[in-house]
Order: sequence, then C-alpha cells, then structure tokens
Amino acid sequence: MSYLIDSGIWSSVFAVPTAVVDDHIKMCSPLSLKILLLMLRHSGTPVDVQWLSERLCIPAGDVADAVNYWVGAGIVRESGAAAKRLPARPAPDAETAPVLPAPAVTEEVSSEGQRIVTISARQKISRADIAEMEKADGAIGELLREAQNILGAPLTPVESEILVALHSYYGLDTGAVLMLLQYCVESGHRSMNYLERTAAAWMERGISSHEQVEQEIVRLTRSGENEKKVVKAFGIYSRSLTSKERGYVERWFSLGLDEKLIFLACERAVENTGKVSFAYADKILSSWKTKGIATVKAAVEDLSAGAARRAAPQNKSAQTGRDSSLDMDKLHALLHRQADD
Repeated sequence: MSYLIDSGIWSSVFAVPTAVVDDHIKMCSPLSLKILLLMLRHSGTPVDVQWLSERLCIPAGDVADAVNYWVGAGIVRESGAAAKRLPARPAPDAETAPVLPAPAVTEEVSSEGQRIVTISARQKISRADIAEMEKADGAIGELLREAQNILGAPLTPVESEILVALHSYYGLDTGAVLMLLQYCVESGHRSMNYLERTAAAWMERGISSHEQVEQEIVRLTRSGENEKKVVKAFGIYSRSLTSKERGYVERWFSLGLDEKLIFLACERAVENTGKVSFAYADKILSSWKTKGIATVKAAVEDLSAGAARRAAPQNKSAQTGRDSSLDMDKLHALLHRQADD
C-alpha cells in the first residue's frame, strides 16, 4: 500500500527549516517535534509554555523540557518581549468537563508471565501550583531539597511534580516518599514513573504509613540479598530470576532453614539434574523440613542414605545374579556326578 498527501491542504502552508529534518529528526523527542511544528505554524508570534501546554494537552513541565531542546540547538530563542496570549481552545462546559479518577492500580499479566502494574490518570500539577504549595507547606520544599540530594542532580519539572503528587495526592508523608525514593535509586531505578507506580501498588496493598513503608523496604532488601545468595549457589550469571523462581527463594528462607542447607540443596539439584532446577531443590528442602533436619551434617547423611537406597535394588539384582550362577554350577556338578554313577 502506498500513501499520497491530499493536495487540498497546500492551500495553507508554512515552512519547516531543512536542518530540523537533516540534523534533528533522529535526536529530538516526538514532543519536541510537535512543539516546534506548532511554533512554526505561528512563526513570528512569541508564545509561552502555558499556551503550548493548553494546545497540546501536555503538562507545562514536560513542554518546558521539550522547548529547551530547541533552545539548546539554537533554533528557538527566548524573546525579551512579553509573550502574546493566542486564543486557547474553547474550554468544555462545566457539565461536560471530564472528571479525572483517583489513582487506582490494575494488574495485567504479560505473555512472559510477568505482572504489570499500571495506574490511572491523576490531576497534573503545574510548576506554579508547586510553588504555591511550597509556600503553604514547608515540608514540600524540604521534600524537594532532600530528593535532589538523593538524586545528585537538580530536579526536572516532571520529577518535582511526581514527588509532590506522592505527598499531596497519594497522601504519603514526606519521610515515606524519601525512603521510597532512596530505595528505588539504590535498586537502580531512577525513573520517577517507576517510583510512582511502586507507590501506587504499595498503597493498593495497604502500605501507606511511614512504618509500613519502612517495613516493606526492609523486607524487599532482605529478599534481594537472599536472591543474590541463591543466584550464586546455582551459578546463574546470565539472567535475572523469574517471578516463579523468586517465589521459591522466598519460600525457602521462610522455612527457617540454615542458608547453608539452601546452598547445599541448590548444588545437589545441579549435580543430579545437570541444570538449574528450583523444583528439584524445593523437594530436597521440603523433605529436610519435614524430617526436622537442621544441620549440614544431618543433610549430608540424609543425601548419602538416599543414594544408598537408590543403589540397593541394583546390588540385590547383581547379588541375585551371582547366586543364580552359583546354583547353576552346583546343578551341573550334581548332574555330572549322577552321570558318572
């Protein structure tokens, strides 16, 4: 299938610099390109971030970041003149204005079996709103300053918005927000979208107070350390654990067994199956738990006894074969004696 531009639209056109396509089409974001096209459509008229935000239905903070790309490229410059307020799109009637739902969490399962957590839309918070909130609540200013220290860089408008939303919209106290941010950064997740999804998922599970957030972080930190131990015991270096495998690890350590027993079970699983088998190791550990085995010495003795039991039928069969051979020799000797007689 081929495509053709409708010639009727050429009755009204505006120019796009070739440098935009030649030098920036691969580098600029889709939002930056949208903004530039909108500004080119109104070329010669200074516009501000708020107007662009209203026309594109995109948060002002995101718009400001996208405009800065073109400012840095030298294609857009800041105007000393006051920006003209071009007519915005008509606002919808109050009766028909959409109402944004409160943040809610939904879970989906991907084709790979992974759980995907998503949150519904929330009301956007502009930079002007954040400034007003800082004046009214000193805790918000402290939150943003401490968050900047944790991230080690100035906050972007989007980062500031999400941090403030976690406090003012989701209802987390600032200490809980900072703890969660610190945990995400140390876990290698610096994305504010990841931070917001995590907070929403935790709140859906009833984790919202300072103490509950702290307890959940301690639990997850301990689980992460346990997973690293099992990964080392199995010799897994080329991939991450699946959700099912993480479930096995959590169960093993919840049994209260010495971690040395867990390492031994993992090693024996690889030796006996020739591969990483969490299910095989789980059978071994479940058996030891049932038998009350709590030491490595007792576990080794149990494994040795099991190996002996498995080998016993073969020995018996071999012994039976030898006995049968001896009986046949006796029978031949008896027949020879009878023949001599």
